[in-house]
Amino acid sequence: MVKLELELTDIDYNAFLQEFLPKVQEKLQQSGSPLAGMLSGGFAGGMLGLMPDSMKDKLAAEIINANAERLAGEMEKVAARNGIPGKVNNLRATAQEE
Repeated sequence: MVKLELELTDIDYNAFLQEFLPKVQEKLQQSGSPLAGMLSGGFAGGMLGLMPDSMKDKLAAEIINANAERLAGEMEKVAARNGIPGKVNNLRATAQEE
């Protein structure tokens, strides 16, 4: 077994929001949550812009963890294409204090 460390920096939160906000809105609408309406338009983007970096990092870590299985699969494909076949286990993101 080999343990890898990865540090993700300089996250483009605007691109991140554009990618995941529609999915979050859809889930909230399906659940009947009143938050779905609040996330429409520019409200969510404006709120994200006002959040401190530490909160943005925590949000990013939560979304990464929610997509961990898919991300692990993509990492396995990239590794295999580069001659390193294997299985990615325990992919988990945490926001780090600076």
